[in-house]
Amino acid sequence: MIEFVLVTALPSVLKPRDIEAAAQALSKALKIRKPTSVSLSFVTPLRIQALNKQYRKKNKPTDVLSFNADPNMQAPGEFELGDIVICPSYAAKEAKRRALSTREELLRLMIHGVLHLKGYDHATEDEEMVMFRLQEGLLERIMSV
Repeated sequence: MIEFVLVTALPSVLKPRDIEAAAQALSKALKIRKPTSVSLSFVTPLRIQALNKQYRKKNKPTDVLSFNADPNMQAPGEFELGDIVICPSYAAKEAKRRALSTREELLRLMIHGVLHLKGYDHATEDEEMVMFRLQEGLLERIMSV
């Protein structure tokens, strides 16, 4: 079962039950049964831009970044999937542009981040169809809770 470990405060539009619903839906869909942690940080545009520049060589803010955990750095019996970093203000702008709630967009980004950590990608059209279909199906389940 996925457990999101909050590194920073939760944005006010998200509630602990949203995080729990996302963890349950993702765990079920991805067949994750062992305790598995995912760190979750909500950061400013400047912070995510710095991370994007450092790790992806793109000097601009973005909505979400995912970083896989190093399995060699984990204690026996522990399993950490990785880290997800989300920029709420970037997400809020995107949500407004698409006429969605910021809550929905933040949940979408959490799902998107976990899917990347589990090896999903959207570099090709086929990969994108698979990943986004799963992402939107999970989001629909979570939003109905």
